[in-house]
Amino acid sequence: MSKITDPRMKPYYIGKDSHCYTVYEVVTPQEKYLEKGSEGKDYEKPVSHHADFGTALKRVMKEKLHNEKDHYKSIKEYVVRWEQLKNELSDILNYQEL
Repeated sequence: MSKITDPRMKPYYIGKDSHCYTVYEVVTPQEKYLEKGSEGKDYEKPVSHHADFGTALKRVMKEKLHNEKDHYKSIKEYVVRWEQLKNELSDILNYQEL
């Protein structure tokens, strides 16, 4: 499997194999869920599978929107953040050296 990472996608990345693109989330366990004295290690959680890179990347951006903040104070704040993420998505998809 190939990994496609970018700082703008953290904590997500896209894995590519011969069949599909898979969106993964890198999860860091919260200390309150660990046994006393143990160290938590990051793990990778599959989120979704896609036939093409564009839809996988769009899913990453939607996941970021829904998981980065618990409360938006207005519809405008939510829409503005979605527009920012869509612009990042466009920048990545329009990158000419791919």
